[in-house]
Amino acid sequence: MIDEKMRSDLEKDLLGLGLASKEALVYLALLSLGLVGSSKIIAESGLHGQFVYQAIQTLEQKGLVQHVIQNGRKKFSAKPPSVLLNLIEQQRRTAETVVSQLQSVLTMPAPQQLEVFQGQDSYVAQEFELLEQASVGSELLVIGGLGDKFHSIMGEDIHTYNNRSIKKRIMIRYMGCESQREELKKIVSTRPNFKFRLLPGEFGGEVNTNIWPDCISYNIFGTPVNKITLRSKTIAESQRQFFETLWGMGKI
Repeated sequence: MIDEKMRSDLEKDLLGLGLASKEALVYLALLSLGLVGSSKIIAESGLHGQFVYQAIQTLEQKGLVQHVIQNGRKKFSAKPPSVLLNLIEQQRRTAETVVSQLQSVLTMPAPQQLEVFQGQDSYVAQEFELLEQASVGSELLVIGGLGDKFHSIMGEDIHTYNNRSIKKRIMIRYMGCESQREELKKIVSTRPNFKFRLLPGEFGGEVNTNIWPDCISYNIFGTPVNKITLRSKTIAESQRQFFETLWGMGKI
């Protein structure tokens, strides 16, 4: 536990490393609490909720705080204090290479956003969100396999999902393995704009990949189910090219 004197001293030290006062209080609170929701951070830090949310956002940008989504709610945790050394190193590099860093800003790739969704409810909600954000007539590419449990995870929501997908004229191309042939033929007979090709042998395991025009998702069908979504047009395009290579190798 951190006593008041130690907390005060640590707060001053964190201020010296470039953190704002409220950032320091939130970071110290998270070090003590572990993985928690925002309400516990508010109680531990003694700050107003608005200040806590602002501090969490800037701390995440600095790489000192991370979050996961559990049952539709964000949970936050502090990264190890050793990460603070990165701040010192970053300040040193900034002082030495201001000109080169300004030039690199001009050629930086598009921003990337990584989100993790854990549990069936969060998984289903994210699938609907990605579908809602997709443009009419978009194409979804899927690298599946034997471990694909999409339909069972979606449960009763699969009918609503398919109807919305059909209404938006979403084109789906699915890359599977030979043992999925009969199952995929049934989907073709009931779902418009669905095509598949198969690779010989068995593959897949518990992970498959969804490739949308501006993001990719890795579906990990473990217990609980996890979905990792990376929003980046550049990476999505790279994965699309990989898919096209597999598609060219596949059999109808």
